[in-house]
Formats: sequence, C-alpha cells, structure tokens
Amino acid sequence: MVNKDPFNKGIVGFDAMAGVNYLNFKYFCLSSNIGFIQKGGSQKVTMTNELGDSIATTEETERLNYLTLNTTFDLKIPIKDDIEPYILVGPRIDYLINYKENIGFLKQFDNAGKLIKISNGFITGAGINFQIKKNQLGAIFDYYINLNKLVDYTSDKDVCNKISDNTYTLNFQVGYKF
Repeated sequence: MVNKDPFNKGIVGFDAMAGVNYLNFKYFCLSSNIGFIQKGGSQKVTMTNELGDSIATTEETERLNYLTLNTTFDLKIPIKDDIEPYILVGPRIDYLINYKENIGFLKQFDNAGKLIKISNGFITGAGINFQIKKNQLGAIFDYYINLNKLVDYTSDKDVCNKISDNTYTLNFQVGYKF
C-alpha cells in the first residue's frame, strides 16, 4: 500500500519573531518581521511480516527549522482607540536552517541535492491589538501559503516525489509604541 498523504498529522512547533510597524496610519500600516519558525509533520507507520500480519506500529516525525522574513500590509479596523483588529497579507521567504527526524526520510533527498531549502510564498492572517498606554498586547493567526514544494523530484525510474507543507501559527505579541 502506498501512502498518498505522508506526514499528514501536524506537529506543534514554535516560532519567534521580531518586527517593526512603519507607515503606521489609522487604517493601515506596513510591518516587517524576521524570525524563526518550526514546521513539520508526523505519520503512523505499521510494519508487517511477509504474511501481511501487523508486527509493530511506529510514529515517524519530521521537524524543519526555518529562518523566516516577511513584510505585510495590515488593514486595521479600529473599534476604539485601544482595540484594533486587523487583517494582513504580504510576501515571505523562509530558509531551511536544519531539520530533525527520527527516520532519515528527508536525508535521502538532502544527500541527493533534491531538498529545496528556500520556501517562498505569502503570509496571510488576522489579529487583534490592545493598546495600554505605550504598550501593546495582541494575538494573531497566520497562514503560510507556499509557491514551491520542499521536494519536487521525479527519479530515473519515474517515481514521483513531491512534499509540500501547509503551515499556520497562533501567536501572542508584545510591543511598545515609540
């Protein structure tokens, strides 16, 4: 049996960003961020003997660590002077720093030079900020849209290998308004 949707169970990773808002007006601003994001997935694999009897089940996990850079256009919808929901969209680029796996699945593509280490696309999301004097607290949901795959390779034996990722984050933010 072929697994048509490998690593389809998401992992809980972490991310951290440092950013700045500029051209900050009442209804919109631009925001640029640099940081770290962990992506990945897991899947259950059942090992069988030559008769097809299940003999063991194991969990395979991939964790990919990226340096990320993005700039977004934030459309703000002020409710009060101190409550500000917003939506955002903008380009982003991620560079694969390293990965950790318990099986060696990606290593085969990395060794063959077929692992694509630069991921580019868009970031979109929604958030809310609360202003407390010059301090800012908030929460934001982001979705990362990729324009390329992690692996996009067809072997000499016409075996097609395509691995893509779907990433979303939920973050809490702390800021200071100068």
